[in-house]
Amino acid sequence: MIFPTRNKPMRVLAAALGTLGAVGCATGAPRVGPADIPALEEAVSSRPQDAEARVGLGVALYRADRYVDAVRVLDGAVERGIRTGAAYLHLGLSYEALELWAQARAAYGMYLEVGRSDPLKDELRHRMDLMARRELRARAREAVAGERDAGAAPPTPRSLAVFPFGFHSDREDLEPLVYALADMMTTDFGLSGAVTVLERARLQSLLDEMSLTEAGYADPRSGARAGRMMRAEHVVQGLITDLGVEHLRLDSDVRSVPAETSVGTLTAEDELANLFDMEKDLVVRTLRDVLRVELTPQEEQAIRENRTDDLMAFLAYGRGLREMDRGDFAAAGASFGAALELDPGYQAAQLAAAEAISLLSASSTGVDDIVEMAEESGEGDDLGERALDRFGAMDGEGRPRGALRGALLRSGNDVVNPTPGAAVVGPGPDTRNPVLEAFGLDDITRVGTGTIRILILNPVGD
Repeated sequence: MIFPTRNKPMRVLAAALGTLGAVGCATGAPRVGPADIPALEEAVSSRPQDAEARVGLGVALYRADRYVDAVRVLDGAVERGIRTGAAYLHLGLSYEALELWAQARAAYGMYLEVGRSDPLKDELRHRMDLMARRELRARAREAVAGERDAGAAPPTPRSLAVFPFGFHSDREDLEPLVYALADMMTTDFGLSGAVTVLERARLQSLLDEMSLTEAGYADPRSGARAGRMMRAEHVVQGLITDLGVEHLRLDSDVRSVPAETSVGTLTAEDELANLFDMEKDLVVRTLRDVLRVELTPQEEQAIRENRTDDLMAFLAYGRGLREMDRGDFAAAGASFGAALELDPGYQAAQLAAAEAISLLSASSTGVDDIVEMAEESGEGDDLGERALDRFGAMDGEGRPRGALRGALLRSGNDVVNPTPGAAVVGPGPDTRNPVLEAFGLDDITRVGTGTIRILILNPVGD
């Protein structure tokens, strides 16, 4: 029963003071969904500053697969200063559905700051790693698609990209050196602080998009082409040659991308057991003799110390990088784990193993799983339900919906069904409650002394 007062809609709510949140989006309350969009749009239109109605509308639009509209509404809510977990979560989900990976990752990052579900935060941390990887793929596709225009853009000064080296050997057990050496050299060049080294995963994504195989890694034309698309000033390409009897030779070629010419070639040859010394010498000589970088003693020491103590661990690490590039995160994690068994202090393998586990978790958790976790935590439903309650929304059968309906159906609540003869309580300071104020309501009146008692909540303001 609804009683009009001051020509404004009254909301009838049966709930115990101080426990109002327990019936908002708990078990039995219907979800905010596509059917609620008209009512929520009307609510937003009549009260533009109503945060709960605006976010509730965004959630409903997402659940109606109207992702562009959901982004528009939720972005508008965020711009108005509405910092809620529901807003950022569903904004991220909408961006993900639109394959806007960077924006999805940013929205999920904001959820970590303001969201209330710790399990959901854990999943979103993993999902952010997956979004970053998908973003690399998307950027690689864009680079290849815009290759004609890439030549007009100047390179980033003192930038360097390290290609995987070509591999000349019949020994399949040594093939992971292609990936592991490129990764180690990328890290070592970055330790100088004098050059900007482009991320290995970003370069590999581009090479995959170019459909470049190992046979093309040492081709100068491939280096020039990829370098232009990445706006690198120099690229390092090379070749690993098996000389037999546990001997290797490393040949490197540093090429100027704008000039499309070699600026220096270097060679190192030694026993396989001395592989790390060979790699360190190549990096230091490239910096000093080719790129004319003055290394400090501390920088050179850091370069020479960046290594594992176990060649087999290094090869296992390379296998893990190869599987990561192929998207097989389970196999990658197993290879990184093998590397850590051989060398527990191998820091690069530790970091890579954690990333593989994160990516495996995210790739095996679908969007529907994320949505289900959000529903279980009530992230978003309670906002829309409270907004619909305030604006008197009814369900398809003309009954009050949301928290109101759930509360009215409760028969054991002493406030809904108090003992007969209970005194009538009028509005006053003793009936004020901060939870009610969050609903935009001020005073409460109990009506009647029969079996069913009804609380009338008078809305505050317009």
